[in-house]
Amino acid sequence: MPKYKYLQMPAYTGAVDKSGANPPRLTLLVKSALHHQEQRQAIRKTWGYESRFSDVHIRRAFLLGVSADGSATSAIEQEAKEYGDIVRADFVDAYFNNTVKTMMGIRWASEHFNSSDFYMFVDDDYYVSIKNVLRFLGKGRQTHHQSLLFAGYVFQSSPLRHKFSKWYISLAEYPFDKWPAYVTAGAFILSRDALLQMYKVSRSLPLFRFDDVYLGMVALKAHIPVHHCDGFHFDRPKYYGPESYSNVIASHGFSNPTEMQHIWNECRSANYA
Repeated sequence: MPKYKYLQMPAYTGAVDKSGANPPRLTLLVKSALHHQEQRQAIRKTWGYESRFSDVHIRRAFLLGVSADGSATSAIEQEAKEYGDIVRADFVDAYFNNTVKTMMGIRWASEHFNSSDFYMFVDDDYYVSIKNVLRFLGKGRQTHHQSLLFAGYVFQSSPLRHKFSKWYISLAEYPFDKWPAYVTAGAFILSRDALLQMYKVSRSLPLFRFDDVYLGMVALKAHIPVHHCDGFHFDRPKYYGPESYSNVIASHGFSNPTEMQHIWNECRSANYA
């Protein structure tokens, strides 16, 4: 796995309470596009708000690359200075570099902030209920899950061989009929042990352009089973009011940050967020 140079890291990088007694329960690693300032602001005000629960230590970081032409650099640097929550490295921030972005986040967490119990990777077009995330993980410092947890919405599918498809994969690239079982990369949770083990394995495994499939390959090689959870939604559930989202952990399909904020605020008022 190639190593890219970090241009920004969060202000808390490497920090743990002096007593060592209060590492984060959950660290949120949000994969965001450079020009998605509105999405990042909406997340900071809603599910990414670090002080949402007074008795649960939560950290937040946004994962970014750089633009091909160098634009947006000053704006991102100012944003990083103001909020102290950006991890940025010198790779081009583009769709087919999502694997690079995800693995950059795993590398940062493994090498520079590896004290968290769990790590949740999320795209910036998601609704998330941190209350339901914490309920899924278990109370206190305990959890009912195995130490190697890789959880989310699990797919089992085959490579697309149609040459005109955006997701076309040739036999030379991947000669097998089935992908390994994989968790959609839009939202997934790793335990600390799983994160460290997947990072270790990934260092000797060439990158693959589909990030979710690549993580499935890494998990398979690392002997980490994928865990399906119905609270993760790849297709956005219809919203009929807060009750309809009472069991949603994470849902794709919120490219409009204003709409996401509105729904999250309603769910929070109903004690579901």
